[in-house]
Amino acid sequence: MYRLNVVIYHTRPAQQISLHQACNAQGIFNVRIADNLITATTLLARRRAPDLLIIDHAMPSADGKALLQHLSLTCPSTALLLIGQPRPAHLDIAQQARQKGLWVVNELAWPLSMPALQRTLQRVGGSRHKPAVSDFQTVMMRAHAH
Repeated sequence: MYRLNVVIYHTRPAQQISLHQACNAQGIFNVRIADNLITATTLLARRRAPDLLIIDHAMPSADGKALLQHLSLTCPSTALLLIGQPRPAHLDIAQQARQKGLWVVNELAWPLSMPALQRTLQRVGGSRHKPAVSDFQTVMMRAHAH
């Protein structure tokens, strides 16, 4: 599998850590975390766009619309993985993304299935042929990594 560049946009720290560790368990170490829309759009605007954006399916509608608009303009080839369930009477982010022509690679529910995540990462990795990048983020702080 190619080394993927992943951004996780989720507002709950416990889910951020869980998703980050799940990616690490699958051999994906170039993972960035965003807990708000500004950080997410900043990470999307980097020189190397992420291969995969993992987002909360139940994010607020305004954030979802803004994120999809930004994604469609700056990095439309980035795959989307939605985690959780959409909130009733709110924006269905997956449907909106597909209408914008974005690639929704999968929608997974909690608790996260590791085999389903692995298949999803393989689908994304199989479509990308980018060299590994050395800047990656770990769950622990750099000062504690001896």
